[in-house]
Amino acid sequence: MRLATVYGSPTPPGKMARALGLIEREVRERHPGWSVERLAPRDSVGPVVATWDEEAVRRIGEADAVVLASPVYRGSLTGTLKLLIDMLPNEALRSKPVGILTVAAAPHHFLSAERHLRDILGWFGALTAPNGAFFVDTEFRTDDVADDVRAALGEFTAQVVTLAERLDGREFGPDPLTVRYAKKTAG
Repeated sequence: MRLATVYGSPTPPGKMARALGLIEREVRERHPGWSVERLAPRDSVGPVVATWDEEAVRRIGEADAVVLASPVYRGSLTGTLKLLIDMLPNEALRSKPVGILTVAAAPHHFLSAERHLRDILGWFGALTAPNGAFFVDTEFRTDDVADDVRAALGEFTAQVVTLAERLDGREFGPDPLTVRYAKKTAG
């Protein structure tokens, strides 16, 4: 099985990338039969805009589970991650386990980006993991990440992997409204 981790930031890899690296390591070391691949924006255009290619879209569609990672920017997910999401076809996340990792400068941002992502993922009919992973960015300022943070990332990872294994490629729930509407208008 395959997990796709998505680095949804326009900035060069730093603290959030360190958190994703710990998730990826957890998959490789503790979940036999799983592989993991990180997807990141290709090019930066100016200081805050990054682009994605069709290969990223394809890899997300082929993954058994996905972790979307976003720093919290002005109370929401990044435009960089939203650009990728806007490229995805409806079926790319349908019935797919998706975990949400957010990293912010302050604890009071703990639900802002996650809430927006949950709404978007519901539109796709994704199986969003019940517990997101939120951390204050100072937890990842060095490679010496605290044991409790590592443990929380391990539990988050196990949650996403377990959902995918239990679902085993089966569809879950009714088609989302967008798919049902498309079927009605096509016929």
